[in-house]
Amino acid sequence: MPMVGSKLKRIFKKKAKPRRVKTDDGDLEAEMPKASVKKIEKVLGYTFKNKNLLVKSLTHPSFLLRSSDQINNNQRLEFLGDAVIQLALTEALYGKFPEAREGELTKLRSGYARGDYMAQIARKLKLHQYLLLKDRDRDAGIGKKDSALGDAFESVIGAVYLDSDWETARAVILQLYNDLKESPVEKGVIANPKGVLQEMIQPEFGNKAVRYETTAQEGNPHERVFEVTVYCNDKKLGVGKGRNKKEAAEAAATKGIAKLKKRK
Repeated sequence: MPMVGSKLKRIFKKKAKPRRVKTDDGDLEAEMPKASVKKIEKVLGYTFKNKNLLVKSLTHPSFLLRSSDQINNNQRLEFLGDAVIQLALTEALYGKFPEAREGELTKLRSGYARGDYMAQIARKLKLHQYLLLKDRDRDAGIGKKDSALGDAFESVIGAVYLDSDWETARAVILQLYNDLKESPVEKGVIANPKGVLQEMIQPEFGNKAVRYETTAQEGNPHERVFEVTVYCNDKKLGVGKGRNKKEAAEAAATKGIAKLKKRK
């Protein structure tokens, strides 16, 4: 018994690993080397006054596993950044195409705001190298997925907006989008794939031939992946995956378009 008691004492005397206390502002700066912060600021063309905002914008939800810490991942900044990007694109497209109608402008904005398009910009910025991830998630390639990179890009823009103002955030966005000199189609992104697929199928099979079905969903709540299959009547045309059903359906439509084009 004495041996057991002394062993228990030694176990309980072991100091628990200190857990960083993170405020709502995100006391995360210690998680990222200053050299990395400077590199990101250089490619962004913006220097942060509050470095913690930048680090927080690159904190993947899986990095902070405790539910009480989830407020400090990048999802809130992603929510904000999405709105800031949408407004910047809307204003820029409105001015750039004075003769374009609402529908055309909406299609263009949709292409620029798609997750895979923003993921391309994130890769140019090499954000995948700086995402804060658990080692197992990094090894699994989570940081290289379009969903994680698109979210990171939106989060970084949200951080820029909070750290500066609307004019500065808009300038950063348009610089990263190269002032919209390249269209989404030129970058391999179809602005409205569901509409394009409908137009391809409608003349031969009618308006109601295209059908989308959610066939699977997987992953944790913070990294949910949906699978959608598109059919022409009962014939499968393509399967797509995305961080939400809309994105998965658009990916499926893109696969369907490619399949139909090959047949021509």
